[in-house]
Amino acid sequence: MSLRTSKLILKIFGIFDIICGVFLIILGVVVLVGASQLSPEEIAADPSLSLGVSGMAIFFVLGLIALLEGIFSLRGAKNASKIMPAWIFAIIGVIAAVIGLFTGGSLGGSFTSLIINIVIFIAANNIKKSRVSN
Repeated sequence: MSLRTSKLILKIFGIFDIICGVFLIILGVVVLVGASQLSPEEIAADPSLSLGVSGMAIFFVLGLIALLEGIFSLRGAKNASKIMPAWIFAIIGVIAAVIGLFTGGSLGGSFTSLIINIVIFIAANNIKKSRVSN
């Protein structure tokens, strides 16, 4: 994969990650704010409610990871000397997607996330290698 292709991939998937990250953060915040209106007794009485709140907290964290990965991917695509944070967040994204595959999350979403994060990692790794060789 050429350096130009790697930068293009980082730009495209960086924008995609930012959009998805913002969506997940908003979704997580809305549900968590709604859940904060419930009393602890109501949450304890309905186990599915506490599970849903926990799931949305996880969505919030995953959204934050995706948002940061997207921002750092765009920065790394513009300036190869700033590629390391994108590379690190791509690894974190791959790990989170693998965990999502095995914890009963959305199989399609986790698999898609895994593929996207692997592609971002490969592109970031390519830029990192080209930076070191120059």
